[in-house]
Amino acid sequence: MVNKWKIPWTPILFLLPSIVVFFIFKYYLLFKAVYISLFNYDIMTPPGKFVGLGNYFEFLSSHTFWVAMKNTFIFFGLSVLLVFWVPIVQALFLSHIKRLNGLYLVLYQIPNVLPLVAGALLWKWMYNPDRGLFNYLLGKLGLGPYGFLNDLRMTKLAIVLPGFFASGGIGVLLYYAAIKSISSELFEAAKIDGCGPWRRMLIMILPNISFVIIIQFVGFMSGVLLSFDTIFVMTQGGPADASLVVALMIQKTAFEQSRFGVSAALSFFMFLLIAVLTVIQFRLQREDD
Repeated sequence: MVNKWKIPWTPILFLLPSIVVFFIFKYYLLFKAVYISLFNYDIMTPPGKFVGLGNYFEFLSSHTFWVAMKNTFIFFGLSVLLVFWVPIVQALFLSHIKRLNGLYLVLYQIPNVLPLVAGALLWKWMYNPDRGLFNYLLGKLGLGPYGFLNDLRMTKLAIVLPGFFASGGIGVLLYYAAIKSISSELFEAAKIDGCGPWRRMLIMILPNISFVIIIQFVGFMSGVLLSFDTIFVMTQGGPADASLVVALMIQKTAFEQSRFGVSAALSFFMFLLIAVLTVIQFRLQREDD
């Protein structure tokens, strides 16, 4: 008789180190942030005075927080319009290339080798109003100069724009693999029925890779709503808080104002917000299916 309750120790032992590391650096820090958020945290005599939900009420009643939230969702909207769909288009084109498509896949990964901070510094130099490349080229056309990062109307677009040119990376590989997994017989049958390229894309390709798109969108949403590095390097939230986002507000609240309790409360709030949006996204997808 086969023992149905036999424990598979081999895979458990292989997974155990990663589970332990994940628990320590993910869940423990999350629980610690929740704990700190309930105190007026004092690093000299931790944890400090217990304030309950006082830290949450403090940032929710702050005008700066709502400015940061507004900017965060504007950045998210711009990123969806300019960045998210680019790897999908790249993968669609690559799936139709018969020769050297492996080379192109490698070329799309090269920009990811460049550290994010180094890329942001390079774009910041190109945006420089006096010595930047863009104003130099625009000057040759009789245009400008433009403030880019110093202009309240342009700074958000200027920060998001590098993502349009640097998008791709692992997303292209995932979309490409998903497209290639679609049976070639379906494409042949569609061609025989007179289905053109655009129609094949809309009724065959996109529905069949929708699960990958949803997964990528959830990760993309989380990354944009918590974006920090590029904004910190380029503008540090300026000018006049035009590019201040919640992640940057968390950093400033903790390390510039030493209000670690409020910073932890902000962090946990963003965790809950992204978790709720993720659940809604998956439920909508399930209803569509």
